[in-house]
Amino acid sequence: MAASQRGDWPATAEHCSRLVHLLPRAADAWFMLGRACAELDRLDEASAAYREALHIKPEFAEAAHGLGYVLLRQGEWTGAIDFFRQALRFNPRIAQAHWGLGNAQQMLGDLQQALEHYQQALQINPRHAAARLGIGVVLSLAGKQPQAVSHIREALQLKPGYIDACIALAATLMPLGEPDEAEKLVETALEQDPVNIEAISLAATIDQHKGKLDKARERLATLVDAGNSEVNILLAWAALCSSSDDPGAAIPLLERRLDSEPPLSVTARRNLHFNLGNLYDKNREYGKAFGHYRKGNDLKNADYDAGAREANVQATIAVYSHERMNTLPRSGTRSGRPVFVVGMPRSGTSLIEQILASHPAVFGAGELIHVIQIAGSVQATLKKPQAYPHCMPGLTPAELDVLAQSYLDQIDALSPDAARVVDKMPGNFMYLGLIEQLFPAARIIHSMRDPLDTCLSCYFQDFSRSHPYSYDLRDLGTFYRSYERVMQHWRDVLSLPMLEVQYEELISDRERVSRQMIDFCGLDWDDRCHDFHKTQRYVATASYDQVRRPLYTSSVSRWKNYAEFLAPLHEALKSG
Repeated sequence: MAASQRGDWPATAEHCSRLVHLLPRAADAWFMLGRACAELDRLDEASAAYREALHIKPEFAEAAHGLGYVLLRQGEWTGAIDFFRQALRFNPRIAQAHWGLGNAQQMLGDLQQALEHYQQALQINPRHAAARLGIGVVLSLAGKQPQAVSHIREALQLKPGYIDACIALAATLMPLGEPDEAEKLVETALEQDPVNIEAISLAATIDQHKGKLDKARERLATLVDAGNSEVNILLAWAALCSSSDDPGAAIPLLERRLDSEPPLSVTARRNLHFNLGNLYDKNREYGKAFGHYRKGNDLKNADYDAGAREANVQATIAVYSHERMNTLPRSGTRSGRPVFVVGMPRSGTSLIEQILASHPAVFGAGELIHVIQIAGSVQATLKKPQAYPHCMPGLTPAELDVLAQSYLDQIDALSPDAARVVDKMPGNFMYLGLIEQLFPAARIIHSMRDPLDTCLSCYFQDFSRSHPYSYDLRDLGTFYRSYERVMQHWRDVLSLPMLEVQYEELISDRERVSRQMIDFCGLDWDDRCHDFHKTQRYVATASYDQVRRPLYTSSVSRWKNYAEFLAPLHEALKSG
């Protein structure tokens, strides 16, 4: 006991080994031996000692928890769950056992169960920083980055300098378009632990999104050459090889990792499959690519509610009917700064934004969540009896002014001087009626692309935000049809100016379409828009690599490479 209290685990293990030889029925001695071996990373010996303690004393909650923790570290997540539950049967107040259950469920891809157990750990111990971090990570994996950020920040408050939280917060901020803070957090983690693999891989990923490919390669090459098989290192390397048009350099590394030890979490396996799909696609091995994309999508375990989606579409069309649009209240705000680029994900919105943002009078803000947040919070913010969209006809111009100003304040903070600020959140296509109420002087650019190419590109993308319809080809086709219906409705009822840009036309006639977009924004042409791929800016979305290249045609009619696999998508697009 004295040795363990001063952290001398070798001495603890030595004393306990002698003790269990003298007293083989002493469950506490076996338990202490298990703990010492676990601290020394002698996990097989730890497992054996904990099992002996439980054999002698089956109700020994701490030993069951210890064994669960060892199994968790060994990647035996199902077994770990069994022993964490056994520990809680005998002592329901072990916060660490709930944390362990949450961690194991997260590894197995059951995010709802993981969330519940992290929350239970916090109920027992409100200062459990790892449980608070776990909640944040689960929310981030579920595509709820804004909520995740607040939980991870709280974990850092509970445990200042918490490396895992620094890295998780950085990773969560990246898709929210906040690379500078993400970079500082990663640097903080690397200052504490210069060889931290997760921090190194995330730093390389940030470099890639900023267009600093040489710097990313410098971070990764030594580790890869040394045979490092950590998943995030391999994923960052795969993205770099893909950007460098050298997919063959990464394919065997990722394939080997799928088939080797240690065990992989569901998230890690999914990431490897999606990345292998990208690499094989680049290598023109389309059958292998689709096989990996399919496996990645099957592992997503997404829950898409087509009925709820249809109800949302019907409610939006009903509230923003042709008759009502003539009488709905409008904000008094007449700012022409916001330019909303909308459409399906993977339809060319990032390319449009990059061209516009290459103009010196334009700031590309990325995918802002502010309009969606306004819609989601308007009932609570203004204390209305109904939620969006049903409450919108009853708002006053003054209330709309408040909502509009909250958005303008956000974009002012991003760029106080730009004449135009581009918000390229594709999903804002559902909120164009709200946008007209808030910003009667705004502009809309609708990005369109061949339906098959659009849907296939969504299917090939493991989104950082929640797009549950995108992991099944039939759901994708159904969702696309609803998107078309909503956009046709907006064409019929909106007063806002809307420019519709066909992706294929932009690719084939870049100069004409680019000039048309700049003119639509009320700006004079600038030749920098022609050389958009040279514009250095952080791109948070999956298109970060494409927008740094001159226009290429390989993404047009890409679906033909996968025609044999697309029958469910064809049927869904044609039906209804």
